Amino acid sequence: MFGLFGKAANKKHVRTKPTAVAFVDYEHWYISLDKMYHIRPDVRAWRDDIASKYEIREIVFFADFANPSLRQEIPKIREITNYIIETQNVSSNFKKDFTDFIMLDHIYQRAMKSQDIDTFILFSGDGHFNSVVSFLITQMGKKVGVYGIKDAVSNQLRNSASWYVLLPEQTDPDMQYYGMILKNLKYLKDNATAGRKVRPTFTATCENVSRLNGVQKADIMRALRALIDNGYISQSEEKISARKSVRVLQVDWNKCRDDGMIGV
Repeated sequence: MFGLFGKAANKKHVRTKPTAVAFVDYEHWYISLDKMYHIRPDVRAWRDDIASKYEIREIVFFADFANPSLRQEIPKIREITNYIIETQNVSSNFKKDFTDFIMLDHIYQRAMKSQDIDTFILFSGDGHFNSVVSFLITQMGKKVGVYGIKDAVSNQLRNSASWYVLLPEQTDPDMQYYGMILKNLKYLKDNATAGRKVRPTFTATCENVSRLNGVQKADIMRALRALIDNGYISQSEEKISARKSVRVLQVDWNKCRDDGMIGV
């Protein structure tokens, strides 16, 4: 299904790892990370992690991709799978999002033909999945692993799984501040006009981000220095008059995007 995981056709396949299928609630992953940690999912790193432990037979992503922020993630998802299920509810009579229900339907259908699958991997935080996790373990004899975002996963779901992993796993205490800074600079970039050039400086950025987010200026200063030291942001001299110049912050948006720090 995925050429990346396939074996050469002229060789007898020998299983060295347990087999697995994965079902991803991308709304949970993307929106929870964005709101709580101000970072974006690193889809490829996650895939590589589970592929190091399992022979992946299928990965399916579910989300309402009518959301513009989620829609721009599709090319990144397609780098690891073409199984992307649109869950937009077009009915004018119901407001409930149907992502959970559509996921559950696909999981139960896959369970009915799962003789070749050892482990089901779910990426979600919703307690609605507790029943299907219990079904897969007790009735089908499968292992079930759950991935979710810290502080956004049902305790019942975690406790019913064979194992669980909470993301982000990084311990960098300044991660949330990086997101605040980059979001502020991206807002300035996106809202600049032809007649008004934006020149964000170190001091002004620290003051603005601190004020807008209600955090200590010292924490923002430390985080901004780290972004500069690690090559995400650089500073360059720009003249604003014959006698005056300022050091302007310039963001390497490609590097930020590649490292999953912010959407661009």
